Amino acid sequence: MNKSYRKKLTNDIGIVFNVTLTKEKNAKYITFYDSRFKDRPFFSKYGQQVAKYYMNTLLGKDGFGGSIVNRGLDLYGGVDDWYIDSKASNKLINWIEKTKHKLN
Repeated sequence: MNKSYRKKLTNDIGIVFNVTLTKEKNAKYITFYDSRFKDRPFFSKYGQQVAKYYMNTLLGKDGFGGSIVNRGLDLYGGVDDWYIDSKASNKLINWIEKTKHKLN
C-alpha cells in the first residue's frame, strides 16, 4: 500500500493547491492539484493535477539546480494561476523536510 501525505498551499492570489508527497518505487514525488476542480469528472479528489516533481528536485538535492526556497515555482507555464509564490514555497519546503522521513 502506498502512503501519501497531503498539504494545502495558497498562492498570493488565493488559489489553493492540494499538494501530496508520495513514494513510488524508489523515488519520492511532490504533486500539485488545483483544488478548485476537485470532485469533477476526470479529476481526483484533490482536484486537477497541475504538476509533479521529484522531491529532491524541489529540495535542490539532485544536481539539476537549487532549492525553491525563497524563489517560488511556476507549476505550468500555460496557466497564469498555476504557481506558488516564495511564501508558499518556503512552507512547502518546511513541510517536506518534516514529512519525508515518514515515507522510508
